[in-house]
Amino acid sequence: MTVTSQQIAGFHYHAWRRGLGNFALLSQRHCVGQIASMHQSGTHWLKFMLANALSYQHGTPPPAYNHANDIIGGPKDPIVHPLLPRLISSHSMPHPLLRHACVQHALGLPRYVVLVRDLRASLASNYVKWRQRYDVDFSTYLRGDVAGRRYNSDIWWTLRFMNSWGDAAARAPMRIAVLRYEDLQAATETELARVARHFQLGLSHAAITHGVAQSDKRSMAARDDPNRPPGAVRVGGGERDPDYSADDHAFIAEVCRRCLRHDFGYDYSRPGDASAS
Repeated sequence: MTVTSQQIAGFHYHAWRRGLGNFALLSQRHCVGQIASMHQSGTHWLKFMLANALSYQHGTPPPAYNHANDIIGGPKDPIVHPLLPRLISSHSMPHPLLRHACVQHALGLPRYVVLVRDLRASLASNYVKWRQRYDVDFSTYLRGDVAGRRYNSDIWWTLRFMNSWGDAAARAPMRIAVLRYEDLQAATETELARVARHFQLGLSHAAITHGVAQSDKRSMAARDDPNRPPGAVRVGGGERDPDYSADDHAFIAEVCRRCLRHDFGYDYSRPGDASAS
């Protein structure tokens, strides 16, 4: 199945429609910094490491659960430790007007760290997490829903996220730092320290080291929140990610060629390892 003209037109229309009405970042501006992340891109791992480093530095209790929402929560979560620098996390995207550095400064928007991942791995992981709810085969899910009603995240949502934040990062590089999940895996302490510097948190090397040491998969798996549904935080193990067929790879390559403005260094023109954990 190839990409249709209707899908491409639908993607551009819905990206424009959703972008013009999206002022989420404006209402979320009352913080020191915000992590804006793709789905299944290592958000909870990054939050948990950073939360442990912050609690170590400031002598406050560590995060109670592996989602670390008591230290780095969503925009509507209560502030549990008021003496800590307030950081928030979301999957929000910037309105077109908020992608300019001068506008961000004038409106008092915070600094941002944009967490991305190879979209093939992100989509495969999202499918495994929500397979029962989606109730379709992987190739059907992969083609997505351009209107954004069928899935909580699919290729069209991911393309909108990458394009909007890619535009913003290109226009405001001092205010927006891009972090790739694969780089965080390869050089965890170095990348976590870069995040801390960008947010101007003043974390010591000891705090960074502590945050990383406390956040391996086994430790995170042991800190599940009993009040959250099973699988809400995917920390590895369990079901294997699905394999991409040749047609799936061809679909990804064509969609990205025609719709993706910012690839963040990922090469979608040829098959890649979409099962990296």
